[in-house]
Amino acid sequence: MEGGWVKNKATVVAPVPIQVAWELWQDRTRIPNWMPWISSVSYLPDDKTKTKWTLSTDQFGQHFEFSWLAQDLEPVKYERISWESLEGLKNKGSVNFSKEPAGTKLEMEISYEVPAPLVPFGAAVSPLVESILSADLKRFSTFSEKVAKAMSK
Repeated sequence: MEGGWVKNKATVVAPVPIQVAWELWQDRTRIPNWMPWISSVSYLPDDKTKTKWTLSTDQFGQHFEFSWLAQDLEPVKYERISWESLEGLKNKGSVNFSKEPAGTKLEMEISYEVPAPLVPFGAAVSPLVESILSADLKRFSTFSEKVAKAMSK
């Protein structure tokens, strides 16, 4: 039975130069600093375009843990970083970067596949997922600002 894809988006303007935002996202191992539900991201030793991700969270009185292997897609420097899973939890996503007067605008989009019978449930939890992604991007904004200040010292 074919599943369906559920797409979620979030946006933030981080008060840092685009180069700082870009470099932080390029190093996938840093992502747990602003996405606490991602417990780890590690590069494969033999292929730095592939990463192993582990999601760990407690929701609805249950502990959930999922892992997946992701392939980085060709980046467009200072514009777009994207990836897609190769195995494990089926997902794909991107972060788009653009200069703003107040810093760097980041637009994150994450899509994940759910079994066909659960597509309505996936759509129903989209507001929750988008609020989590928004909180993650706000944490990124704070984290990136601290990094930028430390770099300027």
